Amino acid sequence: MRITQLMLSKGFGGAERYFVDLTLALDEAGQEVQVICNKHFKQIDQLRQVPSIRVDTVAPLGWWDVLARRKIRAYLIDFQPVVVQAHLARGAYMAGKICKESGIPLIVKMHNYVDLKYYRNVDCFIPTTIDQQNYLIKQGIDAGKISVTPNFSSITPANRVETTRSNDPCIFSYGRFVKKKGFDVLLLAVKRLIETGRKINLYIGGDGPELNNLRKLCSQLGLEDFVTFTGWVDDIRVFADKGDIFVLPSLDEPFGIAVLEMMALGKPIIATRTKGPVEILDDDMAYLVDPGNESALADALVLALGDASGRLQKAEKALYVFREKYSKEVVVTKLLDLYLNLANRKSN
Repeated sequence: MRITQLMLSKGFGGAERYFVDLTLALDEAGQEVQVICNKHFKQIDQLRQVPSIRVDTVAPLGWWDVLARRKIRAYLIDFQPVVVQAHLARGAYMAGKICKESGIPLIVKMHNYVDLKYYRNVDCFIPTTIDQQNYLIKQGIDAGKISVTPNFSSITPANRVETTRSNDPCIFSYGRFVKKKGFDVLLLAVKRLIETGRKINLYIGGDGPELNNLRKLCSQLGLEDFVTFTGWVDDIRVFADKGDIFVLPSLDEPFGIAVLEMMALGKPIIATRTKGPVEILDDDMAYLVDPGNESALADALVLALGDASGRLQKAEKALYVFREKYSKEVVVTKLLDLYLNLANRKSN
């Protein structure tokens, strides 16, 4: 199949990572893939390194950019995809009218709880969770136009779960440094443990607008000797090898790709009961706590640190579920079936 993936943002977060991973996975599955992305997209070189992927670029000035829309239309007419999958609001908005006029099925991936005024002329919505599906239905979207499909991780799953390497397990976390990710809550929880005399080593990977505030909070709490900010994480497997117990402290998390990555690598997980993680994890797979509560998070850290056999069992269950439900092969096969069905329906 000829498949177009369209993403017009410049930066790189969870949605953009999914866009890149899906493009590469479709190419590996033997599909003809066109990418239409912002010419300033942070990971464009990664896509261009694959000769079989066609990369076309635009530099939209805004939603109103008629020239960018004409350029996208020309790219699609030249490539003739059987489906277009758009990511995020600007891509969906610009692709909507073009796909309607061209007769190409438009699929939009929901990476969050979107404002539907930007999502017109859509043939199929792909929410990541049941909760996002319910949101769409409440907004008046026909259930027949919705196909819940989880995210996946392209990481090759571990063969088995490794036991903790020392008597002082290392805690680690990573993500974009924005307020909703809750890294300040994690620092406050670590402070509580240190005040009890517990030795803690915490690695935090990532970057973003909250970096300076987090560094300042770390200093105010006297945690400089216990916390290391490692910078943006390019190789998740190498970074995860630094730690023993992964923490997702998010205040709001519509899905949580980092959770899948840690499931795949067989790492014990502590996560907040936010919308995405509670659909992925249960108490047999992770230590779950209420978001925004540093006391509860500190208690979960104490429990996990002292629960070597429990950590192992939870990680083994999570690894099994990852293989069955969230692996690249499972999810991409489901998407290809969806693409083919939509293309056939449209042609008929």
